[in-house]
Amino acid sequence: MLVAQERMASNIVLVFKQKMPSKYSWTAEIRSMDANANKPPQQFAVKLTTKQKSGYQGQTIMCQIPMIKEDIPVGVLFRALNVIGDK
Repeated sequence: MLVAQERMASNIVLVFKQKMPSKYSWTAEIRSMDANANKPPQQFAVKLTTKQKSGYQGQTIMCQIPMIKEDIPVGVLFRALNVIGDK
């Protein structure tokens, strides 16, 4: 009996602490590749903005997605994908 071997998608998560001065304090990059396609891996990044002098207030989680040049807040992405409602 022959066992079909599927190519595994190489999904890699890398987390980096950014050196100061930087706009972001932490960055997580997720590289994912479709197992059945011959495309290069797509990169999705989640970034935590540097905390202000007044504690954690004011920090924002931003995301960088393929095909969009600007970093956008995760809340805006969730609203666009209808994960959270407008109310």
